[in-house]
Amino acid sequence: MAKRKTRAAKGGNFWQRMDVRSRMFFVLALCSAALLITVIGAFVAVHTAGGEGEETSGDSSVVSGSDYDQSANSIDASQYDGTVLAETEDAGEDYIDSTLFLGDSNTARMYRMFDYCSYDNAIGSVGMSARQLESYACVQFAGYSNYVTMPEAVALMQPERVIITFGTNDAGTDVDTFIENYEAGIQAVEEAYPSVDIIVNSVPPIGRSHINSSLDQEQLDEYNRAIVEMCEANGWKFLNSAEALKGSDGYAQSDYVDSDGIHLTRSGMDVLFEYIRTHSYITEDDRPTLTSIPKHTDDKDVSAQTASSVVTSSSSAPASSSSQATPTPEPASSSQASSSSQTYTYWEEVIAPTCTEKGYTVHHCNEDSSRDYIDSEVAALGHAEGTADSSGNIYCTRCGTLIRTVTPPSSATSETASAG
Repeated sequence: MAKRKTRAAKGGNFWQRMDVRSRMFFVLALCSAALLITVIGAFVAVHTAGGEGEETSGDSSVVSGSDYDQSANSIDASQYDGTVLAETEDAGEDYIDSTLFLGDSNTARMYRMFDYCSYDNAIGSVGMSARQLESYACVQFAGYSNYVTMPEAVALMQPERVIITFGTNDAGTDVDTFIENYEAGIQAVEEAYPSVDIIVNSVPPIGRSHINSSLDQEQLDEYNRAIVEMCEANGWKFLNSAEALKGSDGYAQSDYVDSDGIHLTRSGMDVLFEYIRTHSYITEDDRPTLTSIPKHTDDKDVSAQTASSVVTSSSSAPASSSSQATPTPEPASSSQASSSSQTYTYWEEVIAPTCTEKGYTVHHCNEDSSRDYIDSEVAALGHAEGTADSSGNIYCTRCGTLIRTVTPPSSATSETASAG
């Protein structure tokens, strides 16, 4: 009992033992701490609310476009005669079936969500940009252990023509860089299968209200104008389907895009495919004798989480902007880059080199997949030759591929060599 009284007495004398100056500093410290806690709490509350708004429905996530000069980058077909595809008779479904469609999420919707194409004539990777066309391995075939790139897939599928649509996920990239990347990717397609006819589709318009602050219709118009010039310089054809999807204000007609203002609805797809059939490009089929075509079984998305929203249902909820190559929630590593008031975070996916394919590192942006980039490329390892087995076969010690067969010398040759 005595001890408890002594402690209570000491505690009660805490304030009394301090002089006036100590009391003043003590009160000042308490006030400062309270102010700091209040500021931190307000900061966290505001930024958390803002972050949630970007991934869910709500006014805070919607960007409303302003009026812009539609004529600034308008495309005069007569100026690009022979490059811009003119109106034709309806080429029908046979034309669609003999065309291979390559692109991003809007292409993926053609066959994964709607029924305009199938895995036999479409390859779409959600979140993919033009700069990834040449190098991103995203196509899976039955019997192949690794994914292949779109150019490699074209060589395997051997189509009469391809219609290529990229650009939405390149928003924010300057026009010259965008075209440089796009041109390299399309040239890779052409080199992989020289017999294929190349048709480059316009970047589809976005709605006046949309969820991606990086997208700007004026820049998309600039992209399309530059794409026409690229096509003319390379002898490719340009499909100006954007003109059929736009409303009077220069943005996508409201019922042609989903509530996110970016992805085409079934109504938009109807218009797009009618335009494709009535602006056809059919040439003499000069393909070499077709070889066995492997079964296209799967596509790897750049943005797997986004894919779950934009290609599996027509939900009105805006798609998530998170970018991941797999649904794994925890990234391997992260770094940060800041642009104005927006902070972008990245995680790295290291693709190891194999005997036949180069390795590289993909930097995935969690907030905006158009900012993904590839670096740290490593050359393919090449086969490691082992020793010949009893049958004279020499296999790669890394991947097990048969490299060559050594024919053992005949007995007559051996006897002659011994006699000499």
